[in-house]
Amino acid sequence: MPKTRARRRRPVTAFGTSTSSNGPASLPLPPIHTVGQKIIIDTAPLSKISREKLGKSSTDTRRRINHFHTLIKEYSQLGAKRRDLTNAQQISKIELRIEEVAREMAQMGGLDWYQKASLLGQSKQRGGDTSRWLIPKFRELKLHRRPQKLRLLDVGALSCLNYARERSWIDTVPIDLNSQEPGIIEQDFLDIVIDRNPTTPDALRRGVSDDSEADNETAISHYFDALFDVVCLSLVVNFIGDPTRRGDMLCQASRLLVPNGYLFLVLPRACVENSRYLDDERLQTIMKHLGFQQLFIHHTPKLAHYLYCLSTDERSDSGESKHECIFKKTLLHSGAGRNNFAIVIQ
Repeated sequence: MPKTRARRRRPVTAFGTSTSSNGPASLPLPPIHTVGQKIIIDTAPLSKISREKLGKSSTDTRRRINHFHTLIKEYSQLGAKRRDLTNAQQISKIELRIEEVAREMAQMGGLDWYQKASLLGQSKQRGGDTSRWLIPKFRELKLHRRPQKLRLLDVGALSCLNYARERSWIDTVPIDLNSQEPGIIEQDFLDIVIDRNPTTPDALRRGVSDDSEADNETAISHYFDALFDVVCLSLVVNFIGDPTRRGDMLCQASRLLVPNGYLFLVLPRACVENSRYLDDERLQTIMKHLGFQQLFIHHTPKLAHYLYCLSTDERSDSGESKHECIFKKTLLHSGAGRNNFAIVIQ
């Protein structure tokens, strides 16, 4: 079980706290406020979100989710532009558009709506959840016969029951920025730190002095005392609007895994088959440089599934990748009908 520690609150953006200078600028957005660590885009209570608002069909729900993704991307891009501007008139124009985007997301239902729509899409009537593809692969690798349980980190978990049927051989740690169930830990994936020395004083573990303790607010973060055997990034990397932060998530996965651990990655198929900046070959190159060996790949009409193993040959003693290759946003395919999805490693 994770332990908790107080954390100094970071500047708030529309979807979480700002953990990197690469993220969107922190701006005063009226529809957004915080309760502890939870980021709220003001809207009607979740129980009052109508089924019609969620979508009348799987196609309608998917269309609305895709539009929400588009708004996330625009918000992130506008925040980056705002950070670099000095002209007051231009700043005012950008901030106005940022507020418009935030209000549109609020009108759609905000993060609560997005997660409930995603849960509906995960129902059996609409195709099931991606964990059902992963489990047969684990059995093929005979991981269910290991003497110890698999320690699995489920990032962006919509339900704490995704792996309930495998509880005899999988211990699941579900996390999400905006928990929808009591069993899901509210936690930013990029903020996770593995602390193998639980006797370390809290102040030193947090990297703060005693004098700064008073500055900490009520927000709570978690640290974990062991690496994970499996990290699941199912339809969460594409949710991030910043290509650099997408790369940060893949790098963080490599840091949190045991040697020969497994990364389960799921992306919309359009991210690798209809992007100007990413395809299966480019993704394979990126993952190889991070120390991952691809074990399985499977494409459905809508999704691309990947299962990787973190090779011990690709890691240094400190757990970091030996490779220092930088992957920029490079044009691979041109065409008016393509999207701009990219993953950047700095």
